[in-house]
Amino acid sequence: MPNIVIESGNIAKEKKNDLIRILTRAASEITGVPESSYTVLIKEFPIDNWGIGGEPLDEILKRLNNG
Repeated sequence: MPNIVIESGNIAKEKKNDLIRILTRAASEITGVPESSYTVLIKEFPIDNWGIGGEPLDEILKRLNNG
């Protein structure tokens, strides 16, 4: 059974549903494996648990949103 795992910040419920459907559909089309065989796991982490280039992601986003 193929698995798709996404690690992300928080995602709205409606967006998660879309993500699961779209990823499953695309993976099935590309691989030829039936959609019913796929599992999708979305691992959500608070934004303050992420960092890029040694800088906390929440600080990067604040800076980008302020100009």
